[in-house]
Amino acid sequence: MSCNEKLTFTDVPKRVIMLGDTDASTMAALGVLDHVIGRAGQIKDSAFDADSLAKIKAIPQIASQELDTGGAKVSTETILDQRADLVIGYDTGVDRAALRKAGVKMYSPDALCTDKAPASPATFSLVTQEVTKIANIFNVSDKAKEVNKNLDGDIKKIESQAGSGAKDGAAALYITPGSTEFYTYGSSSMVQPILEANGLKNLYSDNSTRVFDASMEDVLHKNPKWIVLLAGDGDASKVEPTFLGFKGAKELDAVKNGRVVVLPFSLTDPPSPSSITGAKKLHELVEKK
Repeated sequence: MSCNEKLTFTDVPKRVIMLGDTDASTMAALGVLDHVIGRAGQIKDSAFDADSLAKIKAIPQIASQELDTGGAKVSTETILDQRADLVIGYDTGVDRAALRKAGVKMYSPDALCTDKAPASPATFSLVTQEVTKIANIFNVSDKAKEVNKNLDGDIKKIESQAGSGAKDGAAALYITPGSTEFYTYGSSSMVQPILEANGLKNLYSDNSTRVFDASMEDVLHKNPKWIVLLAGDGDASKVEPTFLGFKGAKELDAVKNGRVVVLPFSLTDPPSPSSITGAKKLHELVEKK
């Protein structure tokens, strides 16, 4: 299923167009990036290891426009000119109906579908489910079993290192350098299992919304023991200074005790092997404190 549309594949797609880096870490893990003949939009470098990033950047870029949300929009004509047989991306980036009429399939990961409510709470099973779906498309189911076994092993290792017992409260905040506003993440974000795997409790888990506005007043009220600052594609070194510049930030226990870490947002949502990398990276950051 691609959102509310059922796709049937009788052959493995050989000419794939990828919007942004949608499912790129999944395809990299499965070894099927060589099926992608064109990509549109920006790549989040921090989401990939050096080898995968080199393979992704070697894929030719095709003409596109930028959406208000920062994603890429590609015309039906451009996709047809590429003789594509599959587009992997999101509905706002293409005309799904026009592609269907032209015989080109459009696949969107569940997390990018606007016609279905996100799973709440989010779990790492969303990652392995996505790996399985992409593997089915490219007929590499045996490879998916291997990949998922390794991903499950990574998570179990992190969880065992975190131990059991009372969980410290934490808040994940998306900070844009120089901004006066910030956002936090509820139980339907992959932030939820990433924090839990590291023995931390998401203090915003009572809200099933994936992302929403946060206020310093509320953060001060919750007073988390850990603060995970999520950095976008800008200068990550400016994320923490921006946060510390908010009125009241330096009164937080997490700040006083030096328990503020910066994690690339690209290692959280949407569910993908990059989310597992995010859990491992957070473990490393917490261990250093």
